Amino acid sequence: MFVGLLRVTDSTPLILLMRYAVRYSYDNMSWQILTAISVLTLSASVLLQRVLLSKDRLDPYSYAVVFQTLVGAILMVAAVLAGFSLANIEAVITPALLSIVAFGVGHIAYAKTLQTVEASAFSVLFATQAIWIMLLGIVLFNESLAPLQLVGTLLIFGSIGIVFKNIRSLKLDKGTGLGLLTGILFGVAITSWSYVGRYVDGLSWAAISFVGTALVVLLIRPRSITKVHSMFKPKIAATLFLLAVFYAIGSVAMLFAYKEGTFSVVTPLRQTSIIATTLLALLFLAKERTRVGTKLLAALVCFIGVVLIVV
Repeated sequence: MFVGLLRVTDSTPLILLMRYAVRYSYDNMSWQILTAISVLTLSASVLLQRVLLSKDRLDPYSYAVVFQTLVGAILMVAAVLAGFSLANIEAVITPALLSIVAFGVGHIAYAKTLQTVEASAFSVLFATQAIWIMLLGIVLFNESLAPLQLVGTLLIFGSIGIVFKNIRSLKLDKGTGLGLLTGILFGVAITSWSYVGRYVDGLSWAAISFVGTALVVLLIRPRSITKVHSMFKPKIAATLFLLAVFYAIGSVAMLFAYKEGTFSVVTPLRQTSIIATTLLALLFLAKERTRVGTKLLAALVCFIGVVLIVV
């Protein structure tokens, strides 16, 4: 209905001006700027999600449904203003569906992880997605494993050991297991999502993918709809909306960065979010100002490992 309304009025000067502004903002930015925007906004979104999920104890399923729908709605407005189009989507329908399902399950694991794991530790666990992206390249695209990639893989897993007090906790800690699962799911999802974004309109695809992700979560846990009302309390709703704006901007910036730049260059630059998230968490979340040196060391080791994998 909303899309149809905008189509009726899309010839007005205001709509034309807004459409031009949305499209111009992405078409005229370099992939370097887009990558920097993605790093900053997505790092900030991790902190906001940590606050919502740990302090307010939101239901992870209901949260995922509302959050993904809200981001999808914001992106849908931008996509319609810029000229909504899903031309050629049928040519990449398999990776498109794979990315939506993987994101749906992944965001559930993402939310559950942030309920139990500090933001700085989460950024390290989440970075394991680089390992799975590398493995997907080997399995699906017949890429070879270079010695530096093997070293990078060991460094990433080493950084996970550093961030926890002892290595045995990796076998016992539920949050760690969920964090590693999140890395796997997002590795699959981001690879597929970015691939589709190269062949269809980026804004339109991003909007549809977020709405589709919300539907996947709802199908997995239909009764989550009964807890949605808890997220419309004024304070929670305000934080959630700010989070959705950050995440929408960061996600589309990442998609366009991958479209305009090369995968092997954009990916390591994006991993500066590991350090950015750690620093932001230490700066703004007082409860996370423990073992500061250890967390910074783990973030640095993880960053080096990811760079070695993807360069």
